[in-house]
Amino acid sequence: MRTTAKRSIVLYIILFCFLFGMGFLTWKVYSDGENWVSYGYNGHIYAEDAVVDLGIITDRNGILLYESEDGAKSYSENYNLRLSTLHTIGDRQGYIGTSLMANSFSDITGYNFVTGLNELPFDSFGTKNLKLTLDAEINARAYEALGGRNGAVLMCNYKTGEIICKVSAPTYDPMNVPEDILENEAYDGVFLDNTLSSSYTPGSVFKLITAVSAMENLSGWANQTYTCESEMYIGDSKVTCLGYHGELNLQSALGHSCNIYFAKLALELGGEKLQATAERLGFNGSFDFGGMTFKTGKVDIKDATDIELAWAAVGQYTVSANPMQMLMLTTAIANGGTSCDLHISSKDAGTGRIKLLERDEAEELSKMMRDTVQYYYGDYFFENMEVAAKTGTAEVDGRLPNAWMVGFSRNEDTPYAFVVIIENAGSGLGDAGNLASVIMNMARDKGI
Repeated sequence: MRTTAKRSIVLYIILFCFLFGMGFLTWKVYSDGENWVSYGYNGHIYAEDAVVDLGIITDRNGILLYESEDGAKSYSENYNLRLSTLHTIGDRQGYIGTSLMANSFSDITGYNFVTGLNELPFDSFGTKNLKLTLDAEINARAYEALGGRNGAVLMCNYKTGEIICKVSAPTYDPMNVPEDILENEAYDGVFLDNTLSSSYTPGSVFKLITAVSAMENLSGWANQTYTCESEMYIGDSKVTCLGYHGELNLQSALGHSCNIYFAKLALELGGEKLQATAERLGFNGSFDFGGMTFKTGKVDIKDATDIELAWAAVGQYTVSANPMQMLMLTTAIANGGTSCDLHISSKDAGTGRIKLLERDEAEELSKMMRDTVQYYYGDYFFENMEVAAKTGTAEVDGRLPNAWMVGFSRNEDTPYAFVVIIENAGSGLGDAGNLASVIMNMARDKGI
């Protein structure tokens, strides 16, 4: 009897382990099956003679961006459109891990936990079709306007959160992959989506963050004045400005983009307060987009020296910013303090709505950015849209500066927000501003 009892216990243990293992395996297939099937080495999907179709992807107007039929995979017939949407759509080899092919797998394959990739009669009811919020024509035009330069271009409707334009460069033609793509330096970083995964020195667009810190910590910030004499010594080092601006308040300093004013402002605030504001606005954190998590830009100035703090306040030193993160901040300014739920398809999880600013802070920034365009940049860049914006020219060692522009339209008929970053371009207004003008005016003319 004892032997039988012992054997029964062993059998119960084995049965428990078996049932636990089956349960764990079932849970893993349910939770991770889509990721396993979508791996780039899966020849059933990514090979030239693949037996699984990946469905159809179109832009907001039904323009074909990608289709897969009978194992044949093809992209748009338009060359610039293929290049401009590569990082969003994805590549045949599965190298671009942040693309729709990699992360909206079930939407474009019909994959589900029960049947896997096996086609059923009801698959014909549109389960494999994915319609994006992108405008294909604006996307292609943005890529053309980059003129072969690297960077990132983003534009959205800040009321709905729909991404209208999303371009990352460098890029390549997915229909004709360069043979030397892994060796040629011209393609360094080509599999990285700069809109989501890259961070850049922000230059003067970071002055928006320094301005918010002043609103948050200085009771008399609106009347706080400093004098700019084109340069300011701090010990043996100095901060320089592009001109002699004289006495300025915060609004006029933002318009002139005066380095001296914001350097002096940062020294009065201190590193801890400026960093705390930056972190409240999303720096040193992360954001979600399309079911993925990305890191935001970095600010590490709590223990910075005075000269380091002064340069950090104008977007230099070791400060960095991510383009999508900056779009979230820009939409928050446009929306009275809360960012919109950015997404690129109706099935996209998006970033979620996040309160970044107090309403009065957002309204003050909006007014100052509007004043900057109206009196310093010129409304001819953006006709009939009442655009509020800030440019940045970020110095990069040994190369031409990176050009930034972030902004939005205050006209309710054209609720667009944008972020443009062009690497080694030279001028925030001349380069990034001209590109922003192209996509904003095009969206207005199309009535999106």
